[in-house]
Amino acid sequence: MEFKKLQKTELIARLEILTAEVEELQAQAKKVQAVSHDLYVHKIELEVQNQELLEAQQLLSESRDRYADLYDFSPVGYVSLTSAGNIEEINLTAARMLGDERSALLGKPFSLCVEKDSMPIFYAHLQRVFSSQEKMVDNVRLKCKNLAPTEVSMESISIYQGANHTAICRTALIDISQRKALERARFLANFDSLTGLPNRTLLEDRVAQALATAQRNHTQVGVLFLDLDRFKPINDTFGHAVGDMLLQEVANRLMQCVRKVDTVARLGGDEFIVLLPDLNGGEHAVIAVDNILQSMSQLFIIEGHQFKIMPSIGISIYPDDGSDMQTLIRSADAAMYHAKKSPHQHFKFYTPEMNSLALENMTLESKLRLALRQGKLELRYQPQMEIQTGNIIGMEALLRWHDSEFGWVEPCKIIALAEDRGLIEQIFEWVLHTACSQIQLWQKSGLSLVPVAVNVSPIQLNQSGFAQIIINALKETELDPGSLELEITESAVMHNPEFIIEVLSQLKGMGVQLSVDDFGTGFSSLSYLARLPIHKLKIAEPFVRDVITSNEAATIISAIVSLSKKLKLRVIAEGVETAAQLAFLRESGCDEIQGYYLSHPLSAEEYASFVKNKK
Repeated sequence: MEFKKLQKTELIARLEILTAEVEELQAQAKKVQAVSHDLYVHKIELEVQNQELLEAQQLLSESRDRYADLYDFSPVGYVSLTSAGNIEEINLTAARMLGDERSALLGKPFSLCVEKDSMPIFYAHLQRVFSSQEKMVDNVRLKCKNLAPTEVSMESISIYQGANHTAICRTALIDISQRKALERARFLANFDSLTGLPNRTLLEDRVAQALATAQRNHTQVGVLFLDLDRFKPINDTFGHAVGDMLLQEVANRLMQCVRKVDTVARLGGDEFIVLLPDLNGGEHAVIAVDNILQSMSQLFIIEGHQFKIMPSIGISIYPDDGSDMQTLIRSADAAMYHAKKSPHQHFKFYTPEMNSLALENMTLESKLRLALRQGKLELRYQPQMEIQTGNIIGMEALLRWHDSEFGWVEPCKIIALAEDRGLIEQIFEWVLHTACSQIQLWQKSGLSLVPVAVNVSPIQLNQSGFAQIIINALKETELDPGSLELEITESAVMHNPEFIIEVLSQLKGMGVQLSVDDFGTGFSSLSYLARLPIHKLKIAEPFVRDVITSNEAATIISAIVSLSKKLKLRVIAEGVETAAQLAFLRESGCDEIQGYYLSHPLSAEEYASFVKNKK
């Protein structure tokens, strides 16, 4: 019994132990289950977080790609430069601006991409950026491989990056070429590209405003038409670059001569307009003209060359001489033409009579052009005689033109019109070829060969290709150079003496005869005269005409003859009409004569008969 009781007690104890163990195991299982649940929940949370992270990374990658696209394909070029000016980073837009691959540009000095004329601006820009924390902006021109240079605005600022706080220049390159082109187009629509002065379009607007104001206030408006005297020979001799610089300097001087309310405009070529609003009489226009003439009288120094160039100025006044721009400019132009034809008078006011003369000149010009094309110009030949022997030793070819409306047009009028309207070169070459060809015809017919003298316009003489024109004419007509004489004027020589001496020396070396025409009427420098490679001086006709009645004329002729002997030059007197004049010239030691006393100008046939009869 006791044994059974003991076993039962032990069994109960053991059951209690087992129960406790089971309970502990159950508790532990619950704990494991709870931990397992927590782990599961944490796993789920981690998976969610991982998914969110993946999504964030995807968004970041997409954002980075979008930023890279925005950076590379931005209309603005971006470049990062080191303090040495080397390219550390560059976007595709900037690389395209420079016309190269990005990989080829990295590490290179950015200065290699800058045009030479912009290099100082670039270096100064870089220096200012690294010495300041402020944004710097400058315009530079960039080289573009295989393309035209690009003008950009450089907007830069310096930053510090990395552990070493290295200074970097962050630069935005903004292409402003199109903007500049648009600005240029707008500028050219209203301003002259060479001088920067208003052009005809802007002038029309300024004139319209000035006339409207004058009408309201009962005031006047002045229009000055300026044309530069002898500009074309300078342009032809020294080249268009020098001519352009001269026009720019003229524009600068004109601007300094007028009021702020006035307008200086360039019509084209060497023609300028000065608009004078709000005048109270023509005398105020004269004040402006005086200022202009005083300024223009100073020497122009261009590229080491000295030029003296004066304007001819025509003046018209609103409302007396016109009520619109076209009429006022036309009136001022007519007055300018008269000023140009008036010796030592640089300006004229318009008068109604000038319009009829202007119309006549326009008609005459048209007819002259037609006559030149149709071969209606003629040459007459006036013999020249050696006083001592009475022999015919030369002749002068003289231009003649007969028009059905105007009759025989005065030679001086033909030449003046030709010089003014740009026909003198064609006419000179026609005279030269015709005279040379005629000498050859006379020679073939057995007539004694004597030189023919051809007058040279100062405009023609100052052209750079003048000597070649003479060479070509002699070659084409197969005429010996010694049979041609060229007559030049004192004024033509003094305009550009060094150049003229060089040209004449070349011609003299070929054997061409050279003489100075109308000697005594100009303002020769004896030092230049002694250097001229000439053969003969030609005494001006006014001195010969007055030699019998004027002691002054006689003294001048004697002085010219004496000077020619000292310079070992022959001397000829033109315009000899009387025996008394011839006698004086013979006694003075003059070598040759020409004039109506000997013969009037003759046609080719008449000249041949004259020479044969003279024998």
